[in-house]
Amino acid sequence: MWLIYKLPEIGTLTEKDWLQQSKQFAVMFAMSLLIINMGYLFEGTLTPLRNYRFQTMLFTGCNSLADVPVGGANRFDGTLLGYVPVPLPSNFIQGIDTQRLDFERGLPSYLRGEWSKHGWWHYYLYALLVKTPLGTIGLFLLAVFCTFFQKGYNASWRDEMIILLPGIVLLVFVSSQTGFSVHSRYIIPALPFFFIWISKVGKSFQLKRPIVATLASVLLAWSVLSSLWVYPHSLSYFNELAAILPTPEDKNYPKPPESPKTFWQKTKWILDAGPRNGPRHLLDSNIDWGQDLFNLERWCKTHPEIDEMRVAYWGSYPLELTEVPSKGMPLSNDPQPGWYALSVNYLYDREKQYRYFLNFEPVDTAGYSICIYHITLEEANRVRRETGLPEIEKDADKNIGDEKTAKDWRRSAHPAKNPA
Repeated sequence: MWLIYKLPEIGTLTEKDWLQQSKQFAVMFAMSLLIINMGYLFEGTLTPLRNYRFQTMLFTGCNSLADVPVGGANRFDGTLLGYVPVPLPSNFIQGIDTQRLDFERGLPSYLRGEWSKHGWWHYYLYALLVKTPLGTIGLFLLAVFCTFFQKGYNASWRDEMIILLPGIVLLVFVSSQTGFSVHSRYIIPALPFFFIWISKVGKSFQLKRPIVATLASVLLAWSVLSSLWVYPHSLSYFNELAAILPTPEDKNYPKPPESPKTFWQKTKWILDAGPRNGPRHLLDSNIDWGQDLFNLERWCKTHPEIDEMRVAYWGSYPLELTEVPSKGMPLSNDPQPGWYALSVNYLYDREKQYRYFLNFEPVDTAGYSICIYHITLEEANRVRRETGLPEIEKDADKNIGDEKTAKDWRRSAHPAKNPA
């Protein structure tokens, strides 16, 4: 970018100018290396390249992962390049190899209701479409309009390049890694560059363009309010498009329950439509990284009448260290009466062992990533009949409690973002 930026000045810059700017460039590069090394306390810095043991085809030179020796290999061993000391921490280099290994092996990936053994080049573009506030997307489109059809908003092409090119390069690079597509967070480093570029619409106030200024203000307010509505559960945020855009698997999902009747419940139903429909489009860390476990714990404390429930929790924190009255995982493909809490990653997982829960309406939620169910005997038998399973006799059930009380409690409950 530096060379491209200086291209128009190539005939006017003196040797002294080139030398001065080259020194500045070298200082910037050295500062970058220093900061990275400080973060790792200089551990393993300047280790010769040949001393590393890699596991990927890229760095071992093997034709397949099956050919990589158990202890690893190094394609640079025995070459002149292998004697070069790497000016980065050893764990930084090994981390690149470890991350690359995941892409070479591939991981199960989910997009728009469908599972795949690999990723998609358009995954991150789609993730941006459904997880970026619509107000922000509108501001981006407004900035594009001002760039091409309005005067006074643009800097020189070189300055525009300095802002846009890093974001575009990051977006293209991440999208090119199609071994798996799971975490939309990989694209986050590109966003600040686009946000800075979008800010050009603020010049409408200085230029006294009331229509553009008003539209920019409305879109900004929309973006902020949409985000604040979901806060503090921002990880599970999806914009309103998630409730509108169809997916190839929509026909296989049970019909969503009818919207509530009261004005407030209907309003909340509409405002929650994005996160509620998010699992139809993306899963994993895009919604649920185990962050709502303690919301579930607080919910259980406010409902002491529930002495046990089955929990399918997507996270690494041990359930036994919480006060959630868990008695194990739900049964696979076997609807039973009782209380349940399931992370959305389990509801939509590729094994489909808990997909039957989508036939029931949650009585509540912990954040947006854990659905809480109370299944009555009548409801369990309804789903069992629909799936060809034998019905459960009432006397055989030990956990259902009083049917009327459960139904009354269900009518009084409504989805809560933060039950505590």
